[in-house]
Amino acid sequence: MTTAPPRPAGDAVAPVPVSGTRSGNLVELLEESARAHGRLDRTAYIDEDGEHSFRSVYEGAGRAAAAFAARGLGPGSRILIALPDGIDFVRAFLGAVRIGAVAIPVNSMFHPDEMARAGDIAEPAAVVAAPEFDGLFTAPVLTARSLSRDDGAAVPPYADCAPHTPAFAAFTSGTTGGPKLCFHTHADAEVLDRAAGEAIGVREDDVCYSVPRMNFAYGLGNSLFFPLLRGATTVLTGRRLGPADCLALIARHGVSVYYSQPTFFAHMLAHPDAEGVLGRLRVAVVAGEVLPQALERRLRHIMGERLLNVYGTTEIGHALLANGAGSYREFTLGRVLAPYRLRVVDEEGRPVAAGCEGRLELAGPTIGPGVARGSEAPLRTAPEEWYSTSDAATVDADGFVRVHGRLDDVEIVGGINVHPTEIEDRLMEHPAVKEAAVCAVRRDDGVSVLRAFTVLRAGVDAAAAQEVRQELLAACRTTLTWYKVPEDVFFVTSLPRNHVGKLLRRTVRAQAADGSFRP
Repeated sequence: MTTAPPRPAGDAVAPVPVSGTRSGNLVELLEESARAHGRLDRTAYIDEDGEHSFRSVYEGAGRAAAAFAARGLGPGSRILIALPDGIDFVRAFLGAVRIGAVAIPVNSMFHPDEMARAGDIAEPAAVVAAPEFDGLFTAPVLTARSLSRDDGAAVPPYADCAPHTPAFAAFTSGTTGGPKLCFHTHADAEVLDRAAGEAIGVREDDVCYSVPRMNFAYGLGNSLFFPLLRGATTVLTGRRLGPADCLALIARHGVSVYYSQPTFFAHMLAHPDAEGVLGRLRVAVVAGEVLPQALERRLRHIMGERLLNVYGTTEIGHALLANGAGSYREFTLGRVLAPYRLRVVDEEGRPVAAGCEGRLELAGPTIGPGVARGSEAPLRTAPEEWYSTSDAATVDADGFVRVHGRLDDVEIVGGINVHPTEIEDRLMEHPAVKEAAVCAVRRDDGVSVLRAFTVLRAGVDAAAAQEVRQELLAACRTTLTWYKVPEDVFFVTSLPRNHVGKLLRRTVRAQAADGSFRP
């Protein structure tokens, strides 16, 4: 099934290889690539504070590295980075990797309870975050300001790193439990660039913007690895933009490479300016969840093969499938990108025939299965080993892949994995709720949202039920991160269960989709 990757959408400058640097350090690779191609004084980033050159990016990373080193941090130290997208995040991340530490981005908008849990999982030696997070962690909290001060401290040299030395780790929801950490190495960014970066075809004259944040592996490639390796300019926004603001940003900055999830694209298309703004993009990359056929038709009408539908996982580090310019087939995810391989297997692990549905398995050089704690030895799958996903897929005779959805219980909303049990636990804390089930549904406009279905205890009348609905939604809003809050709560007489009482989640999804739940 392995095929040549799609051609890039335009000429792209090849990065300087890791093997050509003195230390094998990823940050040296990035800085030497900028120097070798004469980019140091060109604009690398634009954020709320203005424009930042490639030179200022690496000088700032050096100051952050000096601040980390002055606090005794160095090779192998785990540094949790809880900052919004912006130049401070970039410098902190690169500063950590420069000294041989492991940078671990985390969502800066997490609810405090979730932020504390992230700290428990990562077990960091230090945390970079806003001052108000001080006290949530056992590790010391450093602010972005403390990393940016030029106090005369010597900038440490690039730490000597082998290709397999861990450089960063990304949180994943996992498929059978809580969040885990997937570790990636100093060599991985270049491999990911040769696959997904080449398929996207980022160029020096591009302006990039990614709706997915850099605390995700996908957003990290979009906004950091690919543009720094290829010399593009990237726009960063600390706050989460709505569709209208995002369209205005694309127009204002002349964004040419734009990354988002299907749900957000669906929101954008409701705006009267969407077709004109999106139609001027050179490349639009969509990922994070299955792209509905109706939405793909609308986007293809605007952008044709300039729409690149990709698939990847946190364990991979970015994308390994791409459906766009040079390798396109409607309603698929395209074909696998070298150097990755894939196959589809049955329940016994045997490859299935072309066109038959089964479990998707992947192989390649960047796969890092998650671990439950940062102090555990990072897992790494050998390039020839198969890594089993939780996705149902088919591959046709020409190698074009269709992914049909998850095989496990994880819901995907806006490209983010959500464990429904966490939300159900919150709902069932209410004394009036007997049972609860949460699933993602797709509205007629193509937007994925969470919907909760609850069975109330006996004696709760209709008037009280409306008050319970508001209390349940309010409880979710105050205790959960925004994307985990259901759009609405529906009351039903029963939930589908098997003979031993286990909730039948596939039936829940099906009844939610066709409206057959009995009120």
